[in-house]
Amino acid sequence: MAMNPENKISPAFEPFLAEMGQDDKRDAIVIYKAPPVEGLPPRGRLRELKNRLVEVQKRAANQAAAKLFDEYHEASQDMGYQNEPLEVSTIGSGAMPMATVEVTAKTLEALVEQPNVVAILPNQKIHLIQPRKVEYSELFTEENKDNVTWGLKQLEIPKLWETTTGENINVAVLDTGVYAAHPALEKRVKEFVVIDPLGRRINANPAFDSGQHGTHVCGTIAGGKTPKGLSIGVAPQANLLVGGVLIGDTTLRTLLEGISWAIEKGADIINMSLGLSYYEPLFAEVLDILVMQYGILPVVAIGNENHGNTSSPGNAYNAFSVGAIEKLPLDKVDVAFFSSGASLVFPGDAPNVLVTKPDVVAPGAQIYSCIPPTRTPHGTYEYNYMDGTSMATPHVAGVAALLMAAKPTATVTDIMNVLKETAKHPGGSGRRPDNRWGWGLLQPWEALSALS
Repeated sequence: MAMNPENKISPAFEPFLAEMGQDDKRDAIVIYKAPPVEGLPPRGRLRELKNRLVEVQKRAANQAAAKLFDEYHEASQDMGYQNEPLEVSTIGSGAMPMATVEVTAKTLEALVEQPNVVAILPNQKIHLIQPRKVEYSELFTEENKDNVTWGLKQLEIPKLWETTTGENINVAVLDTGVYAAHPALEKRVKEFVVIDPLGRRINANPAFDSGQHGTHVCGTIAGGKTPKGLSIGVAPQANLLVGGVLIGDTTLRTLLEGISWAIEKGADIINMSLGLSYYEPLFAEVLDILVMQYGILPVVAIGNENHGNTSSPGNAYNAFSVGAIEKLPLDKVDVAFFSSGASLVFPGDAPNVLVTKPDVVAPGAQIYSCIPPTRTPHGTYEYNYMDGTSMATPHVAGVAALLMAAKPTATVTDIMNVLKETAKHPGGSGRRPDNRWGWGLLQPWEALSALS
């Protein structure tokens, strides 16, 4: 049965339409149906990466949207816009079947009637899921004694390093950028781009971080050792593809341009610690394209708004979203108070479908990682502790990189399923999933064994 045209339009358009005059223009993101193509070659990685990227280019050329928007232009001209045509611009190379389209209250109806339109979203602002800065002197002493951060120790990451270190896996980090010259990230940052608020790609050299967040996240995914020999990164041989998408007034267009760039560069995993200021059910279409068309795993922070709240896109039904645990005395852990989670009934064609988020939890409080050199009255610091689901998400992205490197024929769906199924819930498997722990705390060694 065809989708109801009304369900193709994001509910976030409602306040826009209430405030817009009939001829006021707004930017919309349009996701359209691409022609069917054969699946991409299996993820086997570096040896096959060149062939995969050729296939991405072919797909981009095959799903150009010119005809679709020619028809939209004709319809808008019939409505009186002959002298001021509504602008259309493709996102990226066309690898994602998406475009930015100017709409008015009158033409939105004409656009949604186009048979190949899948979803229309307003180009609204997105924001960083802010971490909390903390200092833990006792923990610092303990970690330096163990030579690993508590998060890596909790997840038994050194045990996995005997089998895999994430070699040749490309992890895209869409964040505030990265200070690539940091010693802990030596040779790890393979690509860097800045996406400005208009969706333009800016090549910047050297790579920089507009804050501290992106560098901290990159360190948890693929960082090496501190001068004292403390290991901070889950997958120290993974490649980092960093898109600075949270610089200035970031919009949905900026994020989607970053996602398209990551696809074109051969990402296996995309790490996102960001969110929209509203619930966006149609972002699920973007995640479907990543997983089903390109075999890319999107790992998304669920948010730091406490229990009963979630951030979009982490709360999309098909997102792989991550909550945070904190370290307690006597080697115990619990879900951190700030970690978001909720059980949601999603509006749409399938009513009363309950979705519970997050999917899994990972260490996300008291996380030590690298930052750009920061001067303080007490000296210059290149490492710092932070709290947040933004800190838990890169632990999961790093673990996924370890599994992909060890089991190159495993599909993204295999990876997601095994991470959930082997996770440990303190209430037992009968409590899974709930909206605090999700399926439970990540158990990477069990997940690797289950993929064997």
